[in-house]
Amino acid sequence: MRPCAFQLLAAVLVIGPAAGQQSQTDPQIDEAARASVVERLASMIGSGYVLPEAGQIAIRNVRAAQASGEYKGVGTARRFAERLTSEMRAATQDKHIAVYFDPEPAAPPKPSTPPATARERFNFGFYKIENLRGNVGYLDLRSFADVDEGRETASAYLAALANFDAIIIDLRQNGGGNTPMVAYIASYFFSPKPVHLTDMYWRDEGRTIELWTSENVPGRRSVSQDLYLLVGPSTFSAAEDFSYSLQQLKRATVVGERTGGGAHMGRGLQRLSPLFTAFIPVGQSVNPVTKTNWENVGVEPDITVPAERALVEAHLAAVRKLIQRESDPAWQNALRGLATDLAAGK
Repeated sequence: MRPCAFQLLAAVLVIGPAAGQQSQTDPQIDEAARASVVERLASMIGSGYVLPEAGQIAIRNVRAAQASGEYKGVGTARRFAERLTSEMRAATQDKHIAVYFDPEPAAPPKPSTPPATARERFNFGFYKIENLRGNVGYLDLRSFADVDEGRETASAYLAALANFDAIIIDLRQNGGGNTPMVAYIASYFFSPKPVHLTDMYWRDEGRTIELWTSENVPGRRSVSQDLYLLVGPSTFSAAEDFSYSLQQLKRATVVGERTGGGAHMGRGLQRLSPLFTAFIPVGQSVNPVTKTNWENVGVEPDITVPAERALVEAHLAAVRKLIQRESDPAWQNALRGLATDLAAGK
């Protein structure tokens, strides 16, 4: 699993000290605590980090800094986590790897009614669906939720897209999530015959898992419609996998700016100490077509425009394609007028 927006949100919330309360929310840490965290981190990286050679560089760097006393001036837990993250990313060039100041929470009282999960509150990443002019469907997808939890919601939204003549999926604010959900969503844009979409190589297990589209999905598929994916610098991880995979299979046109460049994945946050957790990537995506991935380079759009203009450009491209295929003269003329308006910024 990749560190989706909801996983990272939890870490971000606990490291932000309230004004005037830094001593409580960002405590001082001593030499023994720093040494323990460094050794635990080094052990995790050495045993599982997806790029062993880069991992060894990171290990040498943090151990050397600890031994030479460089961390003595860091002071607080939050600053120590930020320093370790910066040094590991410098050594590995990996935007996923991170240490968080993330104190173990006290056990809360059991509520009488189970609260909604964060994913439920955010509709499992399915933010909005719209009917754009020209009967072009627009789906704003903000994350890839756990496929078992989000399957029913995903099916409802994806089946509804079949009513449109062309489809735009907005991934510009999608920071990633669950790779099996990538395959499930992609299934709605291919025929029932399974398609080899992407692979997950897990170094800690020494195996590769193939992900294929599903033969059976609830509701209608959108197989014949042109598909456009909007991307930008904030498009990351599993959202890049979705874009890259469909682009390589010639199923989608990618529109916008180059993406963030994170093809690694892990198994969630791991506890380093009562005050710290870490995300250590132990796997990576491997595309079955290119035999590589987009790590550190990002996904290059087919139509390169500023991210803020990606929707307008994709909408215009979709309408122009629809004009070419339309057999109803009246609707074709209406689409021509729409294309003129869109090109003029109306």
